[in-house]
Amino acid sequence: MKVELPATIEECHSLIKNLLLVIEKMQVEIDELKARLNENSQNSNRPPSSNGFNQPKSALKGKEKGGKGGQFGHRGKTLKRVAKPDVVVDCEPSVCECGQARWTLEMAIADSRQVFELPEPRLEVIEYRRIKRKCGCGREACGEFPAEVVAPVQYGRRVQAMVSMLSVDGCLSFGKIGQLFADLYSYQLNTATCQAMVQRTAQVMPMEVLKAEITKSKVVNLDETGLKENGKLKWLHTASTRDLTYQFVHPKRGTEAMRSEKSILPEFSGIGVHDCWESYFSFTGMKHAICNAHILRELTGIVENNQSKWGEQMKELLLEMYQKSEYGKGVIKEMGEFDLRYNEILKEAEAEEPPPEKVNRRGKLKRTRGRNLLERLKKHREAVLLFATQAEVPFTNNQAERDIRPAKIKQKMSGGFRAASGSESYSRIHSFISSLRKQSRQVFQELLSVIRGNLFDVFQT
Repeated sequence: MKVELPATIEECHSLIKNLLLVIEKMQVEIDELKARLNENSQNSNRPPSSNGFNQPKSALKGKEKGGKGGQFGHRGKTLKRVAKPDVVVDCEPSVCECGQARWTLEMAIADSRQVFELPEPRLEVIEYRRIKRKCGCGREACGEFPAEVVAPVQYGRRVQAMVSMLSVDGCLSFGKIGQLFADLYSYQLNTATCQAMVQRTAQVMPMEVLKAEITKSKVVNLDETGLKENGKLKWLHTASTRDLTYQFVHPKRGTEAMRSEKSILPEFSGIGVHDCWESYFSFTGMKHAICNAHILRELTGIVENNQSKWGEQMKELLLEMYQKSEYGKGVIKEMGEFDLRYNEILKEAEAEEPPPEKVNRRGKLKRTRGRNLLERLKKHREAVLLFATQAEVPFTNNQAERDIRPAKIKQKMSGGFRAASGSESYSRIHSFISSLRKQSRQVFQELLSVIRGNLFDVFQT
């Protein structure tokens, strides 16, 4: 290709200006690509699973004071002897030192040891028979089968509870559940049977009870994540407290889902801790608290990729406040100095991250990541710092993220959900099981109790 050089000085100047504009545009694209390559779970919103083997160090790890292993005051879970064992095996001596075995009737227990073992796995087959009787009046009457016995041959409620636990809490696919069942009990559960059991369990979950209880809570952690359902994207919405979990699935992520009848937000008047997703701020009836783990990740990103000075200062300030507030469990009594430093950092940020200039273009002005973060820190200042003034408000939204993470594990292990009933059933059963685990309750027995039609006590007395 033949290139013609400019013939005049004016043409040279014009060419140089055009080249500088191209170089500037290319440099912006190069910087964006570099920043994207350098992203990990500690400087962006990427999940920890994307880090590979090079796990970055968390900024909040400094709160751990003890060494490895059990800490002082930790209650252990060592096996303890039981007073009445199910099976007793006497270990008799085979021969005496004299070479004979002429034992007398006297016997004494020298020592004993207990082994906690699984019973031999087998299905118990229960046959229900309708009995017909003839009354003295001459009429005949016939007994009725229990309401749950609806077929000539079927699986029972304990099997239903176990399949539901393995599918939701164990994150197993229906195929693996069927194979496990066949290995243990020599009966092959097919996919349709497993799916029907999980659906029946989901229908009896006490969702309204959980929803009502969480709606009354003072502080609730909120989050949402995408789910693949039959090849389409849906959203799993989570509302969590220390003791309870409530989840539901909706086709939308934003305001439409949050204002639906399944959501707690229309009636919630406490403090919602979230990741600054704009749709949450449309609910003016509640108070807002921002997850500072998200803020720290974004600050780390602009520091590492853009050498941001104000980002480093703001990061140090938030971590100092985190430590000062007893690692998010207490309050800072004197906030004057921290408020002043917060304002000073924002002033420096304004000089370092100026607003974009409009150059006769339509549409939204493109802002840098640093500028976007700065504007959020200014606009939602109270929500960012609320953890420092109210002890019940956590520094991060980790509670909701922990409760939502099993859904991602379920998708990776089982390959997503093939029907709407699958994701909906998952959200209902996981809400129930997660709430039980938070309260250290017996999941299988409680699940079986609800399947049998018993009322659920939210906080067991």
